Amino acid sequence: MRQRLQPLGPRILYTTAWAPFFFIASAIPLAFPGRTPDDQLVAISLFSASWFLLLLGFRKLQDGLPIPVEGLLKKFYPFDIVLMLPAAIVFLLHILIDSRLGWLSFLLFAFAQYRTIQNLISVAGENSARWLLPINPEDYSEAVLNDGWMGVSTNFRNGTLARWEETLPEYTANLIGVTRGDSSFVAFTLMHPVGTIHDAFSDTFVSDHRFATLLSSPPLLIAGEAWPERFLATTDE
Repeated sequence: MRQRLQPLGPRILYTTAWAPFFFIASAIPLAFPGRTPDDQLVAISLFSASWFLLLLGFRKLQDGLPIPVEGLLKKFYPFDIVLMLPAAIVFLLHILIDSRLGWLSFLLFAFAQYRTIQNLISVAGENSARWLLPINPEDYSEAVLNDGWMGVSTNFRNGTLARWEETLPEYTANLIGVTRGDSSFVAFTLMHPVGTIHDAFSDTFVSDHRFATLLSSPPLLIAGEAWPERFLATTDE
């Protein structure tokens, strides 16, 4: 059964909307100097606030299940470190060589922030959901895993039970043990490198042949238990 999670878009709505405002405002004290008690301090404070808002939005996107990421640059995603590093170097050069280089640094940071916001929007644009199967904890073992799944735990537990062995583009698939009261579930999750759970059966992934093997068969060889009635929605006739 599909369990919808909190929509991702509202988590970053305000932070991504206000970050460019503070970023642009940080240039005003430098473009029109002498109108604040300390132009550089005001500029640095506004600049830092803009990036802090994006960091806050990034943290809100994470669902508490970070995954390992291969590659140094990918560890910084969604922040565009490829542009941020040159921008930081040029900023240092503007102090040592020519103050006019500061505006080049500002433009590079502006482009990096735009790319970072686009990355955040891309991640938040997918539906967030996981798929749950009620299970008797005593029935779970590595023997019930279907082909392609590698066991992490030999027994049922809260947390990661198994991982998909094959490589997926920018994602990892996991089986997670979940307990609610006296009921136990195995959750099938598809996770983005930022730690956000996306719905594996949304059109984005169902229509992508690279996910075909993962989605072609259930991860477990057992049918599971009947759903507890308290988790089933009822309608009045």
